[in-house]
Amino acid sequence: MSLRTTISLLALAALPLAAEAATYEITVTRKASNVYRVDGKSITIQTRYCYVYAYSEEALLKSSGYGGELIFIDSRDKCDVKAIYGKSEPSPGKYAVRVTHESDDWYEVQGTGSYLQTSACLSLALGQEAFLSLQAGGFGRIVFDDGQSCVVEGVYTRMKLE
Repeated sequence: MSLRTTISLLALAALPLAAEAATYEITVTRKASNVYRVDGKSITIQTRYCYVYAYSEEALLKSSGYGGELIFIDSRDKCDVKAIYGKSEPSPGKYAVRVTHESDDWYEVQGTGSYLQTSACLSLALGQEAFLSLQAGGFGRIVFDDGQSCVVEGVYTRMKLE
């Protein structure tokens, strides 16, 4: 066996095995740029470069692990899925957090695996410290160091669909 063959076999062995994809029939509504909410569920889908304006539109979610593809049935538009999030129920309270802006009204809480969905929040935070005040159900307010304040509509965690 040559060195080239050995390297090729080692490279092939290092590749992860592809998970079997699952397809879900859903109805979605666009909430913000690249953010779609599954109607009737506490599930949010974050896409990449998706410009489909959907209001209760039927779609197929082809999921493979944490990402996949969102296919709008009527228009046949296809969008890359960056992540799928499920609503979590954090304990009410006040928290000192560090957040990074992911997309419109969507912030990652660094070091927690949690994401905040806000309403009309314009902060372009990049690892910015903030105070998060939450009520039951994950609703609340985030106040950034610069004094800007935004309503928090929910706290989410990344989902893996199989």
